[in-house]
Amino acid sequence: MEKDIQDKSRTQIKKEAEKLQKLGEQLIKLPIRQLERMELPDDLRDALIEARSIKSKIAGRRQRQFIGTLMRDVDPEPIRHALMQTDANLPIESEIVKKTRMWLDRLLTDDPAVMEEFICACPGLDHQRLRQLMRNVKKEKTTGKSSKSLKALEQLIMKSMNGK
Repeated sequence: MEKDIQDKSRTQIKKEAEKLQKLGEQLIKLPIRQLERMELPDDLRDALIEARSIKSKIAGRRQRQFIGTLMRDVDPEPIRHALMQTDANLPIESEIVKKTRMWLDRLLTDDPAVMEEFICACPGLDHQRLRQLMRNVKKEKTTGKSSKSLKALEQLIMKSMNGK
């Protein structure tokens, strides 16, 4: 390893360090559950999680540099491979979210035909729960309360979309 470092110029070493730091920045953006699934050293995982909570611009930069330093001791190829797999899954998830929001908007129009269409599209759906949440959403809109039922309705729609 020492001989490899001696053969490289300082510019090459700096470029590799910058690439590792950028890879670390991509890891910071991942959800914590995905970070925990990856086989990362504990100190690197802790540094990545801590970087998410840092608000100061300067402290954040220092933390990213620290992550880049920790990344030097890790083989980056498995991490890059895992990142490509998560990137490949993102369009599928966002498509489900788009469909969920589309159905939510359509259901909130309070058209009975839309309700029946959704029930037919998702046969395993709990019809009573759907109607109850729809009533609660209407009631919460009129009273001006925060809409817990709206969130529950969105989750119900998403679950029924995934169940297909």
